[in-house]
Amino acid sequence: MLFFIHLKRLITVKNLFFLPIGSYEQHGPHLPPNTDYLIAEKVAHTVSIPFQGIIIEGIRIGLSQEHEGFEHTKSISEDEFLLQIQKIFRELQDDAIFILINAHGGNVDALKKIQKWDEKRILVLNIFSLIKGELEAIRTSDLGGICHAGEFETSIMLYLFPELVHLNNLNKTDVNYVPFLDPNYKNERNRDWKTIHYSKSGVLGDPFHADSIKGQLWFNALIKKITTFLKEFIV
Repeated sequence: MLFFIHLKRLITVKNLFFLPIGSYEQHGPHLPPNTDYLIAEKVAHTVSIPFQGIIIEGIRIGLSQEHEGFEHTKSISEDEFLLQIQKIFRELQDDAIFILINAHGGNVDALKKIQKWDEKRILVLNIFSLIKGELEAIRTSDLGGICHAGEFETSIMLYLFPELVHLNNLNKTDVNYVPFLDPNYKNERNRDWKTIHYSKSGVLGDPFHADSIKGQLWFNALIKKITTFLKEFIV
């Protein structure tokens, strides 16, 4: 990938640790419950290569209170989430640099607190926030089609882990457009919501617009954007 060719001076960075941050929750009838962690882990592995960073076990069960009421959802409290991150940090070197790759929206507020612990050594990168422009440029679904288990996540999974995607399990009734949850929504968002109030299957969006080509484009955009952030953060 061409955007790696100028990173030679960063290769010697020591104690650079990448933590995938995900969740374990229903992702409709077509995606596995650990979808968020799988995406975060793959992004972390890919972007760490030119920096010779170390991938460590991150957070597999996150803050998923908004998805309560579904069989395949597990969630922890914010206090437990913060304690788990603290434990990881304590076990590593005092001069370690931490790059947290987050693929679950429910973790964002807690991660903002973590970022403030040490803004020179901790960088939090939220996948949805990084490529809003690319989401808008590439998507074919209307506003509300990219939320949870919709066009974006299904496309990414079709590109990265096609064997784990079961589109045949989907029905048209699984499609649910909830515009205020969409990354490209530009007005004030409702913060008091539950998935079960909008969807019986857990899908918030339109996975029928997904394909592996979009997934590849969005994944490459993520890697390029994160690489740029790291170049600026580490130097």
